[in-house]
Amino acid sequence: MIQLKDDLRIGSGTLRACYLHPDNAELIIKVPLDGLEKGDEANRNELTSYRKLIQNHPDLLHISHCHEMIDTDRGEGLVCDCIRDENGRVAQTIWDIVVFQEICDLRYILDVARSFCDYLIANDIFLFDINLKNIVLQLHSDGSYKPYAIDLKGPYDNHEFLQLSSRIKYLGRKKLRRRTEQLLERIRQFREQRASLRLREHQTE
Repeated sequence: MIQLKDDLRIGSGTLRACYLHPDNAELIIKVPLDGLEKGDEANRNELTSYRKLIQNHPDLLHISHCHEMIDTDRGEGLVCDCIRDENGRVAQTIWDIVVFQEICDLRYILDVARSFCDYLIANDIFLFDINLKNIVLQLHSDGSYKPYAIDLKGPYDNHEFLQLSSRIKYLGRKKLRRRTEQLLERIRQFREQRASLRLREHQTE
């Protein structure tokens, strides 16, 4: 059983916490928060979503790969790639950069985000939960970014009654285009509102 110490924790969402793998710097482990059943469900669904994606898209160039489920002292965990910058530091999310960095090239980040969404649309990769915290930007030595999706909420995160946009490519592309514009608008808004967002984030810690 893998032991996950507090100092390995690098982030959390509403259902899961993310830890560095204690034995492999190239991996992270997602575990349910406080034993939440929905966290277990999210892990299983993400692994299922990944396996379906990899069957149809053998070269997932902008996706953090999922590997297996393992037992940890904090519950069953999902093992995924740890995306790191070229200098070895864990890559930051768009949220981290836009909200917490005092200086950032907003126009370039918007270009990278749009290119990432275009990649999803062009390859019919229907990940509809594309928000600032689910996309990391791997920093290269020349200052460029390579985006990666780190939370594969695909068909299982589609709340439509019949989930037609997950099954019909035309509808899926239309929905992704709408989500693209929402993402870009939020990047702009959150950059403008970063002071209040930082305060709110610290208050909830």
